[in-house]
Amino acid sequence: MSVFVDFIRIKQRHPGKFNPETLELEPALPLVDEGIIGKFPRSDDTGEYTDDAEWAMQTSRKIRGSFDSLVIVKCDGFTVSLEGNVGRLDRPDNLFNLDFDATLQKCNEVLARFGLPPFTAGEKVINPNPSAYDVKHGLFEYWTGATISQLHLTLNYSAGTSNNAQAVIDWLSTQSMSRIKRGRAGETTVQWGSKGGRKMLKAYIKHVEMLVHRHGRKKPDILLDPVYQFCLANGIVRFELEANRLLLRDNMLRFLGDVTMEKLIRLFDEEVNPLLQRTREDVTRIEIEHLPSRLRMTAAAYLRGENVRALLPHNTFYRHARSLREYGIDIAEPLLSINKFTSVIKVVELQPVTTVPDFYWHHQRVMSLRAVETQMEAA
Repeated sequence: MSVFVDFIRIKQRHPGKFNPETLELEPALPLVDEGIIGKFPRSDDTGEYTDDAEWAMQTSRKIRGSFDSLVIVKCDGFTVSLEGNVGRLDRPDNLFNLDFDATLQKCNEVLARFGLPPFTAGEKVINPNPSAYDVKHGLFEYWTGATISQLHLTLNYSAGTSNNAQAVIDWLSTQSMSRIKRGRAGETTVQWGSKGGRKMLKAYIKHVEMLVHRHGRKKPDILLDPVYQFCLANGIVRFELEANRLLLRDNMLRFLGDVTMEKLIRLFDEEVNPLLQRTREDVTRIEIEHLPSRLRMTAAAYLRGENVRALLPHNTFYRHARSLREYGIDIAEPLLSINKFTSVIKVVELQPVTTVPDFYWHHQRVMSLRAVETQMEAA
């Protein structure tokens, strides 16, 4: 296992039943929701609420599993939609999760609970009304089945120790991505992009995240959990790519019929690898003596917290910025601290965790069964 899916938002439109008496399409699927919310005005004469709503909206059905897991489903009789981390449903953590095919199968199992049809690719047909984007990119066909508007793709890396993991985050917090805003959430998380944008890439220390998002468990229980101990001992740093509709569209991943795990892995690598490959293999510390003489003064000023953009001529700044990225220094991004940056760069030592520990899935099943037993006892 390498890259896996941590979140999916998917929907599919189904044809209704034609009613010859009303000459209208009627729903062919069961309604799935938690009711209707709306605005009901008061009568001017009596002050009582009227029966006719000014507007009404169907709510979604929330499937709440053990360990604060959640999947959301909705069907209005025509369109079926689902979103959530379906692979973590009733599981205590998501250190490892499912590939795309297994995720889709899990989605369809959830739909079956409500008598809804599974998500399918449909058929590939000619697009009778191509948009300007379609014409520009030669997209004259589309799939009639399910469409995906968001996917989270995740991969764990081992830094070797928890200290190394922190050094990785410290270094990543100095790195920029083209035309994407970078931010830092606390000391152990760095991200590029924002929610609702084209994409967001996050890197964070997993064992710290497990203590922050405990999913209903107590801290002492998590500290004793073998999953937490594995993450701590191996310095697990997780990279998570939140790919939204436009990024999926531009990579031919919008329609279910076009999605393969191979294409998803390629997308993840294209977004993450350029960031990780910036550090030269022969550099293990941010030390001035490793740098070419023409770059040393610029790097030294940057590491002291000075605004090198204001100190250098425009062209020189961008020329030095391009060269220094090869050494893991990005002068285009201001340091978050004015203190001299001396952390060891461990990015070149990050190793993808491609093998699931032997204990992991058995531990997940045991924890899930215990949660069920606890719920039955409480009932």
